[in-house]
Amino acid sequence: MSLKIIEKWKLDISSAKEISKKCSKISPFKNLGYEQSHRASYFVEMSHVIKMLDLSNPYEKSALTLEPTHPVLPIHLEKSFDKLNISPVLRKNFKDSKLSLISLAMLKSYAPESDAKELISHGGKAPLYLLDPLYGFVFIPQKNRIGNHCFAIDLWSSHLKSMPEKLSAKLWENRADNMLSGGAFAGRLLFKDMIPEEPDPLKRSTPPIIHVNSESELNNLIDELRSSAKKMEGVELWFRGQSKDYLTPDRAELTKIGITAYSNIRDSDFTPSLYRKYDDFYGCTNNFEGLVLDLAEWVYHAKNIVSLESMNSKLPKINGVAAITNQGYSSYQQGLILQQYGAPSAYLDITSDHNVATWFATHSCSNNKNGKMVFNNYTSDSDNPDDWPTIFVFPLVKEVHPYLDLNAILSGSDALRPERQKCGLLGGSGNLARNYCARYLGLKIRLGPNFKLSNSLTASDLFPPESEDKALKLLKESGMADANRLFPLSELA
Repeated sequence: MSLKIIEKWKLDISSAKEISKKCSKISPFKNLGYEQSHRASYFVEMSHVIKMLDLSNPYEKSALTLEPTHPVLPIHLEKSFDKLNISPVLRKNFKDSKLSLISLAMLKSYAPESDAKELISHGGKAPLYLLDPLYGFVFIPQKNRIGNHCFAIDLWSSHLKSMPEKLSAKLWENRADNMLSGGAFAGRLLFKDMIPEEPDPLKRSTPPIIHVNSESELNNLIDELRSSAKKMEGVELWFRGQSKDYLTPDRAELTKIGITAYSNIRDSDFTPSLYRKYDDFYGCTNNFEGLVLDLAEWVYHAKNIVSLESMNSKLPKINGVAAITNQGYSSYQQGLILQQYGAPSAYLDITSDHNVATWFATHSCSNNKNGKMVFNNYTSDSDNPDDWPTIFVFPLVKEVHPYLDLNAILSGSDALRPERQKCGLLGGSGNLARNYCARYLGLKIRLGPNFKLSNSLTASDLFPPESEDKALKLLKESGMADANRLFPLSELA
């Protein structure tokens, strides 16, 4: 990679840093105090660099990508939570509950088209508000209660506009449930012949669970699921396999005091890899700039490996509310290489092949002393089905949900790894809405302790060596395997 390009990026970052020191740039954040107003101005100027480097969120623009939601240093977070004057429970619970803070003034600058400006004009002028970064809800104290507003709602709002007015209004009335549990409702409708009817309305908001104990039982189930899905036009089934179903935090104490009321249901935690690592970087500006530069270099190579022109030639032209723009194509393009070859991304990787999902559910991955991936067979001997390997089923609708079938557009490309894994990417997540993808989960399949996988897939099939995978070879030759990188290239031992 040309050193001139990297130097140009560094110059852009340095220029943003200098501009952020101007009084005119700091003054919009003066109610945050001296240190925080300077940090807020810096992050806002860095957001322009992030956009220029093609690291923005192409779907939920208000959900952000790399832009921090607040300017508070990590060491000062506890004090800032105390100043919210909502509940002392927050101070001891905010880390375990994965709650955060938001500056509406910063969000207004990042995303002028968001509702931040309107909230500010209606009295939302406090320096900071409580934020649930898993779902994009901000909590605003009101008389005798705590109001909430969801920012990560661009796509859902667009979809409502395409519906009959009465239906749209009804869905909007209870939008937290209807938005966050849409996948569960879809799963219970699509697969109603395979699951018992659920009388408890609360449990109906959770994805149904089916247990299987053998590969033949699983294959028969998948056949039935696919047959049912075909009855609804535009529905495609996608899968994801994990050795464990990780859940969002238990927020029972918070729901009792009127915060995160929708958390009476614990979702599967599908926080994308970028946001599982993100909080280590925003405290120090040098670390934050290092994150931006490392991802920018990955994106640069992604564009060389899978060109936007080649993607456009194979993509269907769609015009629905989730129609993919050129910016969206480019984002998927970079997400593909980042997610599959070692760097974190804001996407969730899914597969159209349940056999691939099953392989990942029944294998655990670890890194050896050289940082290379090692996969081992995994089974659970627990009596608790919640601990069993799980295949997640996503009933996704074309032109409605933000996903792309990468396998269909990668045939013949240099990127063999995602092609072998029949890969797709599910988008929408951002730093302000990290668990966005959970809203599309329709069904969980638990693989019991007696489950044995007999198919002939191997780790080298799914992660082919550089002698087969030209993208892997190109990335290695470009220095992306350097162990000193923030996110080095992933490779089998």
